[in-house]
Amino acid sequence: MRANLKIRNFGPIESLDIKISKFNILIGPHASGKSTISKVLCIIHMNDFRFFMNSKNKRNVDFIKPLLAFYKIENFYQKNTYWFFEDKLFTFKLENDEMTFDYHGDPEQGALPIVSYYFPAERIALPMISESLFELNLAESSLPKYFLKFGRDFIIAKKKQQLFNLPLLDVEFTFADGKNRVILKNNRRTLLLDETSSALQANLPLLIILEYPIINASIFVIEELELHNFPELQKKLLYYLVKKMKFPKLKDTYVMLPTHSPYLLSAANNLLFAAKVGKQEPVAVNEIINKESWIAREDFTAWYVDNGSATSIVDKETGLIHENMLDNISEELAEEFDALMNLYKPAKA
Repeated sequence: MRANLKIRNFGPIESLDIKISKFNILIGPHASGKSTISKVLCIIHMNDFRFFMNSKNKRNVDFIKPLLAFYKIENFYQKNTYWFFEDKLFTFKLENDEMTFDYHGDPEQGALPIVSYYFPAERIALPMISESLFELNLAESSLPKYFLKFGRDFIIAKKKQQLFNLPLLDVEFTFADGKNRVILKNNRRTLLLDETSSALQANLPLLIILEYPIINASIFVIEELELHNFPELQKKLLYYLVKKMKFPKLKDTYVMLPTHSPYLLSAANNLLFAAKVGKQEPVAVNEIINKESWIAREDFTAWYVDNGSATSIVDKETGLIHENMLDNISEELAEEFDALMNLYKPAKA
């Protein structure tokens, strides 16, 4: 599955023209536009537009202004803003204050709903906020609406059953007597969720929503998968996510991962390389990395977002992430260390 995305003159994005596939990583400096790109895609997929368009498949931009406000990017819109998205399912265009939507399939055939799901970076604050706040009407709170929706969904998901087993985090979770309780498997100690580590607070709600039940959507955005995570857990989360998103009901779902973590790039590169080498030695490679987490070359893109645009960081020949992208941070640190070593004078005995 492949799609074309173009954005012009919207917030930090000046001119962007990229391909997206099943799994997509956006990496770059702070405020470069990674989240903006992801939120635009969420809006395009926010509602099943084929049921809301008029007979000419056109609507004024006012139709999506509530969605811009939902994601707190309403001030990014300009008169010359341009969006274009196209895949095998539909084409969406926003130009000259008017949007058009053309659905390519038969609505009666029960195709995947055009619905987005956004996992915000603000999820780390969820355990510390009163649950009554999430019961408010979205219009009654100054908190980001996408965060409130995430909080509501966590409340709904955790009431599905009595005990949730989360081996990825090595914990169990239960919601009883209005309390979020985490059971540590190593010593069976029970803590309230807001008493646990920041990594648990950031990841447990995310995994609960993904697991119980898996949400059916045409696009998932997970901001900062690395949030408060040691590199080993970053890797495990990525491997888990790739495996989860291959479930039959999610096989046509796009996954966007805006991130600041070079380590996630390295982990993704391993999954790409595993799929490549796995064609030659499937059994041996499967012993190193479970084949359910391999990423096929055609199912992956990675983009460096900066200066109002985005550049692919995947080598066309190898299908892997460019080595210089993976090495830039370590090289910079090594250069600093070498410079310090040149100045260093060992203490005399």
